[in-house]
Amino acid sequence: MFVCFVLGVVLAASAESNRPAKPASVRLMLSEVQAGATQAQQYCTLVFADRHFHYERASLHHGKDLERKIYEGEFSESDWNALAGILDSKDFRKLNVPRGVAPLIMQDSHVYTISVARDTNFQNMEFLDNKSRKPYEPQLKPLLVWWKSFRGGHMAESKATPDVRCSLDSEHTVFSQ
Repeated sequence: MFVCFVLGVVLAASAESNRPAKPASVRLMLSEVQAGATQAQQYCTLVFADRHFHYERASLHHGKDLERKIYEGEFSESDWNALAGILDSKDFRKLNVPRGVAPLIMQDSHVYTISVARDTNFQNMEFLDNKSRKPYEPQLKPLLVWWKSFRGGHMAESKATPDVRCSLDSEHTVFSQ
């Protein structure tokens, strides 16, 4: 009887350790698309609550990848705290950007999509061009400065597959739960 009990405990522990880990929740999704005359550049970062990130950089032509590179890693504690300070600042938290409707034709397109996890939902923002960002510039500037610095940093390329959340989709450009 005791052997059956011990065997049951060992099997239960083994089953628990073989269960796939629950993926970390998204803390931030930041996507930028810079339109060009012949191709567009897309940059997308998913920052997870466990301090890991998934970053994609792509060159696109007519919405199709010409090239896509993927990078993954983990933020140092100081980098993580700096980003958390920006996202959790009072001014950034209060930022409320009404969702607009994209015009049929757009000039000088430079799209930013930002989604930040907030308790049980997301703070979603979408800016179609520099003009649409202008009224929110003081609150956005710290994040956009961080973003440029992050993108410019040295990262080792990963063999990971593209994340569907970084794919361009005109119907689902922001997160929801």
